[in-house]
Amino acid sequence: MNRISNFQIYCLLVTSTVSLAYLITPMVVIHAARNGAWLAVLTSIIPGFLLVYVYMYIIKKSPRPFPALLEDCLGKVAGKIVGFLYILVFLFTIAFTLRYFVALIGSSIVTDTPLSVYIGAMLLTGYYALKTGLENIARMAEIVVLLGLPLSVLLVFISLAQAPHVGSLIPILGTDYAGFGQAFLYSFLITGEMVAILALAHFTNDRHKVSRPVFMVLYTYIAIITITTMTTLLNFEVDYANLISFPTFKLVRSITVSDFIQNIDVVFVSVWIIGTFAAITVKWYLVCYTTQQVFALRDYRFLAAPTSVVIGIGSLMVGRNIAEIQIIVHELIPYVYGIFYILIPFLVFIVLLFKPVPAADTKLDSPAA
Repeated sequence: MNRISNFQIYCLLVTSTVSLAYLITPMVVIHAARNGAWLAVLTSIIPGFLLVYVYMYIIKKSPRPFPALLEDCLGKVAGKIVGFLYILVFLFTIAFTLRYFVALIGSSIVTDTPLSVYIGAMLLTGYYALKTGLENIARMAEIVVLLGLPLSVLLVFISLAQAPHVGSLIPILGTDYAGFGQAFLYSFLITGEMVAILALAHFTNDRHKVSRPVFMVLYTYIAIITITTMTTLLNFEVDYANLISFPTFKLVRSITVSDFIQNIDVVFVSVWIIGTFAAITVKWYLVCYTTQQVFALRDYRFLAAPTSVVIGIGSLMVGRNIAEIQIIVHELIPYVYGIFYILIPFLVFIVLLFKPVPAADTKLDSPAA
């Protein structure tokens, strides 16, 4: 079986977790917590630590990768049913990520190009990457993180030099406990994207040290989203930021350096395209891998073609306009992430605390990466 390094694990999880959150989370937390949004994101690192511990404990105690471990903890029938539901959840998150991507491109950048062109191009390249295997997907994620992450952080720091309103960061202004708690919870739920580690950890060449890259992903997510939220508040203030559909993109588009360097949003778009592509590919791999495990198939690569059709149709059906997409972001995403990325792993964690899981007679080898 092919193996990937722990640094590649870090890159895969960063692309899966941060790419979409970079655009969505600052918008949602500012809407909920107003001036205290940045503090809500920063403090969500505390439950994030606990969630990583839950994931690491599951990996340590379970002899089989996700989703096969669900059968060991919940029973064969219930485990397969929950595993099948995870397939649908992963498909939904891919379709939503792709739809959000084309919504930004179609509404703010290239407005005359049909959405199907963007969707088709993204699925075609993702299909090719998936057919080459997990090792090549991991190498692609390395390139994305090494090039895209520093550029994303640099763009945010450059925007700090525009016209900051420092008073926008004072949490006591316009922040209530309910709104702060909502922003805190939303920021924490996004860390559930790291659930992919339950499957990826069984492919690493150093499983005993796999907790290090997962904690580094948590630090990276909290740092980037906190800084981006702070910068958005500093430049736009609360009321104006709540009127913008894509505040992070607006933030980058407004950057000017000495009235000479302008329109550097093309850099942001390039970075986000490759980041979104990597995020979609990682989740797409999880769809095929989970399907292979749930239905005991010999390989997962042949699933790339039929699932691409489902993803393409789903991305066209998820949110017909910006308003519907925003409703999904604020109302549906928290429930999906809370149940499948937080609650169910926590229940598995509780079961593993008290129930010994047989290893010898239920061992199912992981497929080739």
